[in-house]
Order: sequence, then structure tokens, then C-alpha cells
Amino acid sequence: MNRKLHDYPMVPKSADWLLPGHFWALPLSDGSYGCGRVIEVPAPAHRMNRMIFLAAVLDWRGANEPTSESIERLPCLAQGKAHIRAITRTGGTVLGWRDLDADGIEPWLFRGAELNPNSSVLRGCTPLRPQTPADTDLPVLSAWGYSFAVRIAEARFGLRAKV
Repeated sequence: MNRKLHDYPMVPKSADWLLPGHFWALPLSDGSYGCGRVIEVPAPAHRMNRMIFLAAVLDWRGANEPTSESIERLPCLAQGKAHIRAITRTGGTVLGWRDLDADGIEPWLFRGAELNPNSSVLRGCTPLRPQTPADTDLPVLSAWGYSFAVRIAEARFGLRAKV
């Protein structure tokens, strides 16, 4: 099934339901919205859990939920590994799909771990090569809690997250 043509909104049951380019609303504490985006769904050979995907928070805020048109060509504030519940427990549904290439978005380069023994340099979730001591300028790929994307957007727009 081509999920780009899926009826939206869509409640994903696992990362297998997701495609790079899907987006969802991040409800912010002042009633406005941020936007989360699916950047990559790891290939089965590179994943440990079918519920995990590479997510991003876009540099976007609006009075209404994001649309394909409103998020056009906006950069990512952050990328990290997220559980499917980062969607279902924040915005609740995938609102639509927009081609990442059209927006110039691709998975970032990361280190797999703080220290290099037995770790890799990754493009998103895909290993590229063994990590070396020279790779310390790359960020470590972090695993996000369910509401971490909301916290990133709240911090970007100077809002205090609800506790």
C-alpha cells in the first residue's frame, strides 16, 4: 500500500506504517503547534525495535496544526530516535506526507556512542563506517522520550512545557 496516498489523519501502529516525510502536530503549552517529521524508518537489518524511527522537530510554529504547505522548505531543529508513541501520545495522528527531498531534508550524521570502541558513524540510523576518535565533532544519536519533541519545540519558541 502506498501510504503517501493514505487517508489522513492516520494513527500508526508501528514504525512500519511510517514513511520518511510523514508529519504530525506537536501541541504546545500556549495552544499553538509545532511540527514533528519522520526522517527515516530504519531498515530491518539496522533496527532493534519495529516501533523506533528517526524523528525531527521542524523550525515551525503555527496557530493551527501543520499542513504540507505550511512546513514547506523548513529546516530541522533536531533529529533523534523516537518511539511511535512520540506521535500517538503528542499529536496523536500522522496528518500527511511531504517529500523530504523537496524540502532539502536528509538524515544527519551522528556518532553511535560517546566513545568510539565498537561504535559506528551513522547517517540517520544507517551505519556508514566504524567510529574513530576524530569523529568527536558529530553529535551522538539520542533516543527521545515520548514528549521530548514537544520540549524541543517549546524551548525553541520560548515556552514553558506543562509539567
